[in-house]
Amino acid sequence: MSIGKPQFKRIVEEKIENEKKAASLLYASAEKTNNPVIRLMLCQLALDSAKHEHMLTVILQLLESPSKEQFKCEGEGFREVMKNHVSIERGMLEDFEEIIDKIDDNRIRFILQEIVSDEKKHHAIVKRMYELLCEAKKVKDEKWWDFLFRYSRLAG
Repeated sequence: MSIGKPQFKRIVEEKIENEKKAASLLYASAEKTNNPVIRLMLCQLALDSAKHEHMLTVILQLLESPSKEQFKCEGEGFREVMKNHVSIERGMLEDFEEIIDKIDDNRIRFILQEIVSDEKKHHAIVKRMYELLCEAKKVKDEKWWDFLFRYSRLAG
């Protein structure tokens, strides 16, 4: 069974509102607890809801515009911004890797290891994005979708 575009669009819009509400409630709940572990988990869930909201918004954009317009070449200024992100992510990764072995508290080490894991993913993502942006004039839509498929798995 297929779903029509107007009906699908309404469903996505409803889910966007649900994700906004979920994020808001999760953040509000996090503020009400003194337990740092519960607060951390609630904030992580809220961030996931915010991410889902953005993903659903992209779905609405994809429904409304042809794919060729979405992958137009970005300007040199944006490439420079991405180059800076690559450098920043690399520096953060190196900094965290340097201090993680100097921490004796296993609770803190665990959290830092999670950050290092995220930073490795982030660095790989921004580095590949920068590479694609540098070759943007010859990159086809399929390469961007391949990038999204491969690297979105890393970001989660």
